[in-house]
Amino acid sequence: MALFAPILSENTDLDAVRRYAVSVIAQSEGEDLQMKAVTVALLGGIMWRSTPGSTEMIHDEASAKAILSTTLSGRHLTFSYDQNTEAIEMREGTTDGPVLHRFCNRTMVGDFEETFSALWR
Repeated sequence: MALFAPILSENTDLDAVRRYAVSVIAQSEGEDLQMKAVTVALLGGIMWRSTPGSTEMIHDEASAKAILSTTLSGRHLTFSYDQNTEAIEMREGTTDGPVLHRFCNRTMVGDFEETFSALWR
């Protein structure tokens, strides 16, 4: 008997993060700024610090935008890719909430760790 059974659900945090990564990378593929590495680093931070079971991907039908919703240290955050700024915006509460941080290909590696460590306090 296996100690760990494979999770067959499509509703896990990892599934949501994977679907969001595919969506953001597809949206940013034709732009000058490459978002693959940024997306992977950001989603690593989310998986590292988010509350297990709190992460889900939502499609905004009006804008055809993928939104990742999660909880970090009791704070509800949303992440969405903005094609105008070519950045993933981290907002407090909903996609209309204040922008806490923008992640783009100019974001330094240390900024990811600093941002998520600050949220964890």
